[in-house]
Amino acid sequence: MSEQAQYTPLDKPTRQLRWLAVAYIILLVLEGALRKWVLPGFSDLLLLARDPIVLLAYAIAMIHGKFPVNRLVISGLILVALWSVETILFGHGNLLVTGFGFRANYLHIPFAFIIGTVFYRSDLIVLGKWWLLATLLMTAIIILQFNAPQSAWINRSIGGSEGGGFSGAMGKYRPPGTFSFIVGIVWFYTYSMAFLVAGMTQHTRYPKWLLAVGAAAVLLAIPISISRSLLLAVGLTFTVGMLTSALQKHALLRLLRVAFFLCLALFAVNQLSIFDNAKEAFLSRWETSTGEDRGGVKHAIGNRIIDEFIGPFSGDENLSYFGSGIGAGTQPGNKLLSGRRGFNLGEGEWYRLTGEGGVILGGLFILWRIWLTYKLSIYAFIKLRSGNGMGVIFLSAVIFNLLIGNLGQTTVHGFTIMGIGLTIAAMRPRPQITKTTSETSSPES
Repeated sequence: MSEQAQYTPLDKPTRQLRWLAVAYIILLVLEGALRKWVLPGFSDLLLLARDPIVLLAYAIAMIHGKFPVNRLVISGLILVALWSVETILFGHGNLLVTGFGFRANYLHIPFAFIIGTVFYRSDLIVLGKWWLLATLLMTAIIILQFNAPQSAWINRSIGGSEGGGFSGAMGKYRPPGTFSFIVGIVWFYTYSMAFLVAGMTQHTRYPKWLLAVGAAAVLLAIPISISRSLLLAVGLTFTVGMLTSALQKHALLRLLRVAFFLCLALFAVNQLSIFDNAKEAFLSRWETSTGEDRGGVKHAIGNRIIDEFIGPFSGDENLSYFGSGIGAGTQPGNKLLSGRRGFNLGEGEWYRLTGEGGVILGGLFILWRIWLTYKLSIYAFIKLRSGNGMGVIFLSAVIFNLLIGNLGQTTVHGFTIMGIGLTIAAMRPRPQITKTTSETSSPES
């Protein structure tokens, strides 16, 4: 008979920080719903809805000596602070835009490390169960949005205006779910896949029905989203999960579990007429956007990704040493400075960073993000060698945004911060007074 694990008790500040981390994640998923359906009149203000949570967490952490102090946090603060001062003195000089740029690039970064230090691997497993249940609800919402006209209330845009969907194919629009934009759906389901793969290969804590139905919900969401990015992001996390499992003990058992649930999910979704309709729309958009007239998949997707990395440094005559100032390339910053919406320095993140900070400060911040990615990767692979593959799986869900995700877009920003924290937490076993024999002997531990 297995001995019950007894975990080291959590002190009050840690419990408070854990609840704030949960509130941050819930608000990340629901803030678009608030901006569209509940409080549309406060849509712009709700862009900053998670900031009070972060600031309160910092106050608690500082008072109780729990604020994360490491080389990444300190170096990031110094770099972005210098960037902000340079912007005031020599850049656009707008304090509000500078403040938003500081927020986008750094303000929530220490909070990511707080998430990683107050959550443990066991907490991530519990969170995953709720996330997979939320995945079922999210899939129901995007099905309604997919079938409903753009005039329907469920397809309202931010501010309560009509038409929240985005151009798709065959008269269908890309549904944003509870988010403000389709990008929220992309990263929501990427983490759904991370929790699914972890539940199938890294532990046995989830009911089999939840894994099967959750997998079906993700498979159904891919064509309904009419989003190439969702397919590629979910596919990356799934592939990394399979490779991770192949490198672990009992690899065949892990892979057979995935095959079993995947076959169940494929059989289930193939019985649904909406899957066929959505698949036609998705394939139509894929062919239209990656056809020969667009240069094929290599040009439409491959070259686009490559350009995200090398484009900002490939002979642009307008590239300066210091840039126009932090925050200028974000949509709120552009609106405050010019009165126009859009990305005036380019939609690509490295275009924004080099446009705002030039070769020097923008380039240094890019290197800082690469350094953060490298440190998380080293840590994750060390843990994989000791038998814990969850860190690598969750790293795969955040690595794109870590490197080139648009932190000026509030939803991408939130998923990046959450992803850093969850990746760290996935690699941290909770200290125990007495270990369970079941955890030490299980081939899935």
